[in-house]
This record gives sequence, C-alpha cells and structure tokens, in this order.
Amino acid sequence: MSNSLAVQRVLIYYDDESARRSTVIRQLLTNRLTTSSRFWGMCYELLDIVNTDYELGMNLERISDLAVDKGWLEKDSDSAYLLTPFGKKVRDDYLSLHKKLKKPELFAKYSYRKFSALVTLCVQVASELSFGNRSYVPITTDYHLLQMFKAWYLAYGKAGAAEVRIDLEKFLKEEDEIDAAVFMSRFAGHETSGRTKEQIADDYNLEVSDVVITERDLMIRFGEFVINEGGSLAELFKHELNEGLVSSSALKTYEMVCQGKSADEVARFRRLKSSTVIEHLLDCAIVFDEFPFERFVSLEKRSRIEEVYAGQKTVCWDFHKLEGTGISFYEYRLVQIERIKENGSAY
Repeated sequence: MSNSLAVQRVLIYYDDESARRSTVIRQLLTNRLTTSSRFWGMCYELLDIVNTDYELGMNLERISDLAVDKGWLEKDSDSAYLLTPFGKKVRDDYLSLHKKLKKPELFAKYSYRKFSALVTLCVQVASELSFGNRSYVPITTDYHLLQMFKAWYLAYGKAGAAEVRIDLEKFLKEEDEIDAAVFMSRFAGHETSGRTKEQIADDYNLEVSDVVITERDLMIRFGEFVINEGGSLAELFKHELNEGLVSSSALKTYEMVCQGKSADEVARFRRLKSSTVIEHLLDCAIVFDEFPFERFVSLEKRSRIEEVYAGQKTVCWDFHKLEGTGISFYEYRLVQIERIKENGSAY
C-alpha cells in the first residue's frame, strides 16, 4: 500500500465526534488483545477489525501523525486522535473509491496467514498433479504446514487435492468477475509462478492496496466457505481456527459460570487466580450477547453506581469516585459494559 493511501486508510478507524486512542486500535488490528482493548474496541464499535491489518497496525501512530500533518486528524495529549471535518471528507471519499473487507470479523476467527499458505499449497499441488508432475518444490517452507498437509494428503489423496478446484469454482462463481480474476492471478501452479500484487495491479489497472484487500477478503471468506462445505478440504482447514475475541481458557470459565458456578468456585476448581477469572468474565461480557450480569452485581450496588454517575456518559465514568463504597472495579466495569451494550457509547 502506498504511503499516501495508507494515510487515507488509517482515517477509517477514527471518528469525528469522539477521540480514539491509537494504542487500542493498534492492539485490535494486530490481534494483541487485552481486556482493556476489548472494552475500548466495544466502545469504539471496532471489534470487527481484530487481526485485519497487522502491517498498518504496527505503523499506526506514525501514519496517524502523518494524517495530523495533513490536517485530517487532530491529536491530543493522550495520543488520541479526532477526525477533522476535512479528514471526514477524505475518509468518505476513500471508502467510496476503494475496496473494503466484506466480513472483517472472520480474521479474529481464522488464521489468515495459515489459510493463505494452505490454499496456495493446495492449488499448487492440484495443478502439478493435473499435469502428472510429481517433481516440484512446495511453495511454502513452513514445516508445520507441510507436515499437516502431508498427513492430510495421505488420508485423502488426489481426490482431496482436486477438491480445491471444485470449491474454488463454486465459491468464485458468486463473486465479482474481476475480483475472482485478481484472486486467482496470485497462485502458482504447473510452470507458472503466479503474479505479484504489483503485476496484478498493472494487469487490471488497480491500486496495489485494492489488490491486497481483494486477496485478503476472498482468501478468508474462501476458508470459511470450505469449512462450511464440510468436505475433505474442510478437514485440513478447520485446524487453523484462531481463538477469536475470547480465549479458550475464558470460554471454559464462561461455560462453568453458565452452569451455575460462582467466580470463586471457578477459580478454585480450575486453580486460577481470582484476577484471571475476573478478566475472563469481563472479556465474555464484552463479546457475548447473552451474559448474566445480574449474577455478579447486586441491585444495591448497581443503583449506587448509577447514582454516583448520574448524568454522565458511561464511557466517561471515573472509577475513583467509587472509593470507599465497597464496589470493586470488576463490578463497576460490568455495569459500564451492560449499559454500553444496551444503549451505545454515546449514552
């Protein structure tokens, strides 16, 4: 992606009404999640960007500062950025002209890097086999993926490898014709090394950034398509699930809570610190639509919290105002989460 387009693209993560901290957006984009980044991601309504653009995320502050230089963003003392009226126009123009991920939430669910490597390897193998060629160098050098593919191929053989063509045809027939062509141009096969993103951009008169977004978008959605189809190829792909927005350990805690156990009981049974169980529950309260808030905050404490912060926006609450009340940060945060999920961050 060119530097100019990267500066325009970064604007899509900012808002013109409330400043947003770049640290949170960076953690979301690069999938380095904490309970705090999940909370603020919920407040910013950006939980669907998790793991979608690692490169941009790692350079977020530098690129955001370039947008400040252009007058597109304003920066405050806390490294939070606010979209200017001019920046809002640039952002809207960018969104109208350039490609967008259709299902960004999939990047938290699946491992894009491994999906991409596996699909590329499958296409190469299927192509070489169709020409009867068994002497070629695999396009990936990832030992783990090669061993996983080898075990899968021993189980499903040529029929399994041929399935990639069938699934690709079924998937791509529902996509834009140019997008499908761009996507397929990247693959290596028999006596072809595949096109680079720069070459593809020249071939179709596109920006390199749009080629990258198209490839990432179709790759992650193709992975989901294959898993939903449930064929032999799905057996290979389904191992590349990410933990998603909530860790597997947090899910175990949540399951036990749903079975009626208290936080203390979960901590004793699983031999976890109480603080770890609390983080698990906060993460689940943020992510899941159904959460038993009433089990963890009494009506008395909830009323006290709402009394202290009466008339204030929920995201602007300051926990220090509850000192001496016997209300924990955990209970305070749960009430915040419930209110924001019910009424939005502007409430």
